[in-house]
Amino acid sequence: MKILLYGETIEWLKQARQIAEIVNGELYGVLPSKELSSEAAKILDKTYIFDRIMYEPNTYHKIIQKVSEKIKPDLTLFPSTIKGRTLAGLYAGYRNEPVITDVVDIRYCNEGELEVKRLVYGGACIATIKSKLPSTLCISLGAFKPLEKQVNGEVEYLKEVEKQLIQTEFKSKEYVGIPLERAEIVVAAGRGFKKKEDLEMVRELSSLLNGAWSVTRPLAADYGWTDTWIGISGAIINPRIYLAIGISGQPLHMIAVRNSKTIIAINKDPNAPIFNEVDYGIIGDLYQILPRLIEKLRKKQ
Repeated sequence: MKILLYGETIEWLKQARQIAEIVNGELYGVLPSKELSSEAAKILDKTYIFDRIMYEPNTYHKIIQKVSEKIKPDLTLFPSTIKGRTLAGLYAGYRNEPVITDVVDIRYCNEGELEVKRLVYGGACIATIKSKLPSTLCISLGAFKPLEKQVNGEVEYLKEVEKQLIQTEFKSKEYVGIPLERAEIVVAAGRGFKKKEDLEMVRELSSLLNGAWSVTRPLAADYGWTDTWIGISGAIINPRIYLAIGISGQPLHMIAVRNSKTIIAINKDPNAPIFNEVDYGIIGDLYQILPRLIEKLRKKQ
């Protein structure tokens, strides 16, 4: 089976490698940056690179389409992000094949057919779908553990494409420290935080624990405090310890953290829904608890 993916992060490529192992496929990739080429060659069987082209959906879609005509993939993978779903829709529509989004599990049934599990009803349920190949899938980031297997792949640089009619600017999200999907310990902030500057406590706590940190969707999408968030529309995580601070525990957030081994919550509202989901809960004001916790950890170090 030939698998083609579009990707912009090494973390996503490693997750796609895990999928390739599950379905026993060869993994090809289209990447928009030559800076990823050396690492990608250790993960993908063949990498196609195009560089210095501003993101515009129709232009990117044409480049991916050009590569697909070369290798004729049975399965094409995109990350289930806004950008990934946009490109997947254009790609699958052009190829007249099914596209399935928010995929969390894949099984190869028999010749020419996959069994796919995807999140539905806002992540409250999981639907099982059988799909004929060729198919296009958008994978929920974090649903598959990154595979560290290394290969000796080829790299090919694509020639210039036609001039873009639309000029846009695309700013990549900045990740600092351990990626959320790989972290053993994740600390997250919710609307219990009064101002953006208070997130410094979350950053410091995650650093002391050698973990990663993030926020809930309102703090990122509504307040603009960060670029990324934990939730069904953001990152899905499965750490050893998840520490939720000032988070009420709405379903679309909890679904994204339900695979955590241990969930700990700090919230001043004893009736917060999150206390129905946690292993350990602390009822109290985060502005009193968090500084004392950080101080204890500093002394321990």
